[in-house]
Amino acid sequence: MGFWVQKLQIPEQAHCICAVGAGGKTSLLYTLAKEYHAMGKKVLLTTTTKMYLPENRSIWAEQAADIQHKLETNGFVVAGTQISTEKMGALPESIWIYDCADVVLVEADGAKRLPLKFPNDTEPVLPKACDFLITVVGLSCIGQELQKVCHRAALVEQTLGICGKHVLRMEDVAQILYKGYGAFWQQIQGCILGNQAEYMTVQQIQQFQKYFMYPCICGSLQANQ
Repeated sequence: MGFWVQKLQIPEQAHCICAVGAGGKTSLLYTLAKEYHAMGKKVLLTTTTKMYLPENRSIWAEQAADIQHKLETNGFVVAGTQISTEKMGALPESIWIYDCADVVLVEADGAKRLPLKFPNDTEPVLPKACDFLITVVGLSCIGQELQKVCHRAALVEQTLGICGKHVLRMEDVAQILYKGYGAFWQQIQGCILGNQAEYMTVQQIQQFQKYFMYPCICGSLQANQ
């Protein structure tokens, strides 16, 4: 079993794994894709919002027949609808290819490459098939001003009354995550991934984890630990 599949305690039967939040979603999904592919699984990586096109365009497809062909021949495909020279968007609802793969990995949130996210009323965009939810947060946001590190910081100010110049503490980040994603945690099995753990000591990580009833795993995708 792959390092991150095991670390995140993803059940063997999980079929549609979604990543929301900020601070490493895309990196996480590509890492999981490599691990599942190495395990002999047919892996589909897609998005319900927007994500960057893969650097290796040979693994990308946007037509149902091409997606199925790449899954059968390569065992891995990144699927979406090209919306610019750099990004892809969600597949049309008419293209239902989730059942063609053993594992479907979905980027279901956008964060403008910031380490923290507070969703609006239409976010995240979770497919009905989602059966394991990973909420990602970049721990580098702790000790930084809210307005500099959080996507939709204005919503945090309105909803939680935290000033944009407020320097974020662990408890602030936990409150933002709970308020933004807590309702989903009550409905879908999953975990929180505190990425960028290299910014914290072991004691700080342990303290951060205590703020959550939902499983919270901390590590570094960059350092693979």
